[in-house]
Amino acid sequence: MNHLPDDGFGGSPEEPGTAQEFAEARGRRPRNRTRTRTFAVAGVAAVVALGVGGAVVFSPGDDTDKAASQTQSPGATTPIVKGDLTVNAEVDGTLGYGGSGSVFAQSRDPGNDQGGSGGNGGSGGSGGSGGNTPPPGGGPSSGPQNSPQNPPQSTTPSQPPSQPPTKQVDKEQKKEDEQYAGQQIFSALPRVGDVVKQGETMYEVNGRRVPLFYGSSPLWRALAKGVSNGPDVQLLERNLAALGFGSDLSVDEKFTDGTAAAVKRWQKSLGLPQTGRVDPSAVAVQPGAVRVTAVKASIGAPAQGEVAAVSGTGRLVDVKLPVDQQNIARKGDKVTVQLPDGKTTTGTISEIGTVASKEEQNGGMPGQGGGKATVPVTVTLDKPEEAGALDGAPVSVGFTSQSRKGVLSVPVNALVALAEGGYAVEVVDAAAGTRKLVGVQPGLFANGRVEITGEGLAAGQNVRVPS
Repeated sequence: MNHLPDDGFGGSPEEPGTAQEFAEARGRRPRNRTRTRTFAVAGVAAVVALGVGGAVVFSPGDDTDKAASQTQSPGATTPIVKGDLTVNAEVDGTLGYGGSGSVFAQSRDPGNDQGGSGGNGGSGGSGGSGGNTPPPGGGPSSGPQNSPQNPPQSTTPSQPPSQPPTKQVDKEQKKEDEQYAGQQIFSALPRVGDVVKQGETMYEVNGRRVPLFYGSSPLWRALAKGVSNGPDVQLLERNLAALGFGSDLSVDEKFTDGTAAAVKRWQKSLGLPQTGRVDPSAVAVQPGAVRVTAVKASIGAPAQGEVAAVSGTGRLVDVKLPVDQQNIARKGDKVTVQLPDGKTTTGTISEIGTVASKEEQNGGMPGQGGGKATVPVTVTLDKPEEAGALDGAPVSVGFTSQSRKGVLSVPVNALVALAEGGYAVEVVDAAAGTRKLVGVQPGLFANGRVEITGEGLAAGQNVRVPS
C-alpha cells in the first residue's frame, strides 16, 4: 500500500473554495456563496474537510483484503476518468456595444466656391484652397514689383485661364445654392437603436439626406476639381469606390476628373444637384458602422451641433475585475459568458485595463465607502448574434484560472484519508471480486472532481464512493 506525506498539498487552510467543494460532495449547500468561485485547495484544508465529511480513515494496521472479504457489496462505484480539468472564477459583467462617440452636423463651407477656385467670388472659406491661389499676375501678393518705383505688372494671367463652366454646371450649381439658401434645419433624425452603415442616411437637413462615410476625421473643406491634394480627398474617393460609384477611380489624394464624375454619380443617386462638389456638411464621418445610443438634436432645430451619441456595433462585455483576481485574466484567453436568458456563449479577452479604480458602495461620495478596487476587462463575443439586441444587460463571465489537460480524475468524495497521512482511492474489481487501497497524490480540484496520480491507476478503473 502506497502512502503519501502529510503535507501532500502544501497550502493554506484559508484557501477559498475547499470547504465548499467538500460540502457539495456530501450533498450539503454552503451557507454563503460569493459570486466568485474557485476550487483550488490545499492539503491541510482537504484533511479537515475529509475528516468533517466523514470519509473513511484507515490505520496502517488495517487488513484491507480482510475488510473486503467481510463486505459482500462494494457499494457505489464510479470510473476513473481521463480528461481536462478547469477551475473557473465567475465575475459579474455588463453586456453592451463597443466604443462610443458623437455625430456632429458640419457647417457648410462659407466660400461655396467650387472647391476653392473662387468660382462664386469666395475665398475658399474654412477649408477651400482659394487662400493658396496666387493672384492673377502669378506673383506674390506684395513685394518690390508693386512699389512706387516698380509699377504693378500686367494683370494678364501667365497661364491660360481655365475653361468657363458649362451651362449644365451653372444650372446644377444654382440648384445647390437654392437648396442651401435660407435656414437649414433638421428634417429627419435617427432613432435610438438604429444601426447606420456606410452610405446609409445618418440624418436629413431640409429634406436632403446626409449619408455616413467611413474615415478617421470629418471633411474640413469643400472638395471639387482644382482643390489641392490631401487625405480628405482620399477619404472621399475611398468611400465612393466602396459604394460602387468609382469602379475606375484611383484612390489617392488627387481630385481628378474621374473623382468629379464619381461624385456626380453619387449625387444623382441621392437626388442632389450634380455639381461634382462635396461640401463638408454633405456627409457624416465615423470610423465604421455606428449604433445610435442617444439622439441629441430635435427635428426643426437649426442643423448644427451634436446630432447623436453613438457606439460601435460589436458586442462586448465589460467586466470590473477585482485587482486581487487580475491574474486570472490574460489577453487572448477564452471565457464563457452566461446570458440573461440562461444560455451560455463564448468570448475572448480583448483588452485589460492597467489603471485600477475603486467602486463606491451604498451611494457613497467619491473617496468614501468600502468599495473594492477593480480593473476594467473587455470581452469580445465570438458569436455576437447569440446575444440578441440586449444592451446594458447583466451577465456572468467565467474566467479560467487553472487548467490541467489529459489528467486522471475522480469525484472528490472518492478520496480516502489515511490515518498515517495522505490519501488513497479504493479500487474495486467487480469481476475478480477484489478491493484494494491505492495511494494517490491529489492535484487540481475543479467542479466536484480532483486530479489524482498513483501507481497502477488507469482510466476506466472503478473506485468506491459513499452511497
